[in-house]
Amino acid sequence: MNYTINIQDDGTIIDAISNIDKKMMTNPEKSIFPLYKGLIHCYLQLIWNAEENNIYEDCGVDAYGPNKEFIPLRENIEFNLYSNSNIIITAHAD
Repeated sequence: MNYTINIQDDGTIIDAISNIDKKMMTNPEKSIFPLYKGLIHCYLQLIWNAEENNIYEDCGVDAYGPNKEFIPLRENIEFNLYSNSNIIITAHAD
């Protein structure tokens, strides 16, 4: 599923996924996961380990800026995203 979202200039991947979660909470029937059934509360919980502030090891991350520059999200989850970044995250990619 593809999402286009807007975040602040200093936004991170956590901000971006949080915005997607907000969209899904207002339209849960459009979610690819059963958010509305209470099994999964948000996408962020599938991707981000809040205790260690990193992306779970079993998630695939493919992130590039608009000029194909690599975005090191796994190494630095606080990395400020470039405008028009292309980020693909595969939850539980093992």
